Amino acid sequence: MIKLAGIGHVLLRVADEKATKRFYHDVLGFRVAEQDPEHGGVFMTLGDGFHTLDIIQHPAPTDAVRPERGQLGLVHIAFKVDSYAALRDAYSHLLAKGVEIERALDHVCQRSLYFTDPDGNGLEIYYEMRDALSLFPNGRGDEDERLPLSRPTEPLPAWLLEDWPGPAAFAKVERLRRQAPAAAE
Repeated sequence: MIKLAGIGHVLLRVADEKATKRFYHDVLGFRVAEQDPEHGGVFMTLGDGFHTLDIIQHPAPTDAVRPERGQLGLVHIAFKVDSYAALRDAYSHLLAKGVEIERALDHVCQRSLYFTDPDGNGLEIYYEMRDALSLFPNGRGDEDERLPLSRPTEPLPAWLLEDWPGPAAFAKVERLRRQAPAAAE
């Protein structure tokens, strides 16, 4: 069996390399580790390795097919934050940068924000309960709940202002743990 250490990086072929680089830098906080104008490509990092994301200019972007909801292949790239406060800050930051948040979901052991990059690639930012894997050794029995969104000029939705996960979230965890089927091997 191969022993993978993790996901190293994602390579995106993009319509406008400069615009995409600006989005991932200015909106999501990536920094450029290396740019290779001779061979093409921008290597960007979140600081935990040489590169997390590579972007390369498509040679004929006007002829290229953009990602579509429901197609085969990559659905989204998910970025984890270390605290619920960081998720709240990410929500506010995305709105302030003019990024449309398409939806927010409560996945029982995590809460997630979904949006797209300039080329329509799906992105997610989420916060996960500590020890989520040990909380759900037999699966979590997904009971996704759509969370309300706000506009940039409106107050944050109430779910972002609560101390999460709280007693109600842990009561749901306990209920699901008792009814979850055995995990597939």
